[in-house]
Amino acid sequence: MTADATGSGADAEPQAVLSPLTRAAIFLVLVVNQDSQSAAAVRKFCGDLSALVRAVGFRDLDGFLTCVAGFGADAWDRLAGGPRPAGLHPFRAISSGGREAPSTPGDVLLHIRASRMDLCFELATQIMRRLGGAVTVADEVHGFRYFDDRDLIGFVDGTENPVGAAAVKATIIGADDPAFAGGSYVIVQKYLHDLVSWNALGTQEQEHIVGRTKLDDIELDDEVKPTFAHNALTTIVADGAEVQIVRANMPFGSVGSGEYGTYFIGYASSPAVTEQMLTNMFVGSPEGNYDRLLDFSRAVTGGLFFVPSLPLLESLADGGDDGDGGDDGDGADMSADMSAANQTAVPVRAASTGSLNIGSLRGASHDE
Repeated sequence: MTADATGSGADAEPQAVLSPLTRAAIFLVLVVNQDSQSAAAVRKFCGDLSALVRAVGFRDLDGFLTCVAGFGADAWDRLAGGPRPAGLHPFRAISSGGREAPSTPGDVLLHIRASRMDLCFELATQIMRRLGGAVTVADEVHGFRYFDDRDLIGFVDGTENPVGAAAVKATIIGADDPAFAGGSYVIVQKYLHDLVSWNALGTQEQEHIVGRTKLDDIELDDEVKPTFAHNALTTIVADGAEVQIVRANMPFGSVGSGEYGTYFIGYASSPAVTEQMLTNMFVGSPEGNYDRLLDFSRAVTGGLFFVPSLPLLESLADGGDDGDGGDDGDGADMSADMSAANQTAVPVRAASTGSLNIGSLRGASHDE
């Protein structure tokens, strides 16, 4: 996406970051092996991903299969061999008052969505077969839609994602970083819930922690809502306007292990707004006025990834360094490939409805 005369990006096609909620999702976080052959294999995969999605998705055209690929800071340096996007850096761990938001290993994030889990599973299988021994799986989560878009803590979640042009503005990089316009940033965390303790609370106490009513999903009035409510702390206002992100969270769980949780995934045009939300949650706003959901839910992973535009993703297959972090002369060619790719892309597509609270998206679904 190049910057036009008005200063806004309008040309490079983003990846499917704004796809609506589906019934199933798989989240894969991969670590790329340090040898040059592994880096080359991942680059080649970047050029093949769209074809893999089309091949698997063709089995059910109503399955709405998509896959978003994102890259951590170190992996981007190795694979692209050129400059970093302005907001890309390793995930910054947070520790305050016994609450931890850890930073965990991850070079590549794959966010797979479809109306059927078998489509997600088949695509994940084909991806891992294509990557072979070039990567190891650091984390794998299979998410599902839970009743009427409720999280496992019992609350509908939610109605606050931006839609249409507002969603594009919230998530897609524009003229502020023109070499990477059409891209996005995504932060992911896996949260595990203590449902026994949570379910021991009364409904009113739960509502005050979340900031919404449990049965009918109405936001509490400001006069009633505590300042530590989750949706109070994750509302970011700058210059009198709310700064938004798009969340595509999904519940997950295992009855046998007793592990239940939410996979948080938030897309934004800059990671700064999501990082501020997390700081408010874990440290507090003001300090000490933290998100009381964290008394019942703990983060066990954390990662920050850059999601290149589709043409930029595919251009990674055409060059890069030798895989050991040093520039072998291809870096300049790779930067030129990025610029050329951003000059020849197709228009941005509009977004769908969703959520700003921890939990799954609510709104128009492709599978209904």
